[in-house]
Amino acid sequence: MVLRKPIVVVLIVFLLSLISCLDVANEITDWTQITDINKVDGETHFLGDDGIKLFLPTTFKRYSMIEYLRVLDSIVVHNKDMKIERTRLKYMRELEDNHYIYFDKTTNATNTLNTIPYLPITRQDAKFILGIVRQSQEQLALQTDLEYKKITAKHNDNGNTQIFKAIFKITETKKQKQGFKHPYYISSNNKTVLINLMAPFEASFDQFLEKMIL
Repeated sequence: MVLRKPIVVVLIVFLLSLISCLDVANEITDWTQITDINKVDGETHFLGDDGIKLFLPTTFKRYSMIEYLRVLDSIVVHNKDMKIERTRLKYMRELEDNHYIYFDKTTNATNTLNTIPYLPITRQDAKFILGIVRQSQEQLALQTDLEYKKITAKHNDNGNTQIFKAIFKITETKKQKQGFKHPYYISSNNKTVLINLMAPFEASFDQFLEKMIL
């Protein structure tokens, strides 16, 4: 199988993870434990350049790339961790279309969204990505003190919308810290977006995405 560029970027987004700031969240806010999306304190963000409406908890605020790196500089202790996140952001910038960064200071959760040229993802693509991710995570585990565990991975296609989502638990064994990566690949209405939520807890985020309009 020949890897298309957006698929390669998906692999990078799935693999790179910032762990070090995830244990300094100040509190757990209501959105992390939602049972009814209609009762959550949320806000719709209009991404005018792309005609997208993104629904997020009100604790998420939009940051420019420079602003976000400044925030990380203030809470990330280890240079190695900053290098990892800078590398991920570098690949985000290199995508053809637009990128958006949202950060929640109350939980230290980061949500990023990239638009890319329309490219539906097939079940075969999803399986291939997971296979490469698993092999790469095994390699990274040998080189670092990180342990990776897949919580879930699902591909859905209703004929109009294709969604591939996964959740990975990442544990830094020496420091006994953990984080959860929630990547989404969504194609609908002739648009494709890559969404990546990184948080110190496993989040129930699907309900927010259901209110997103592409």
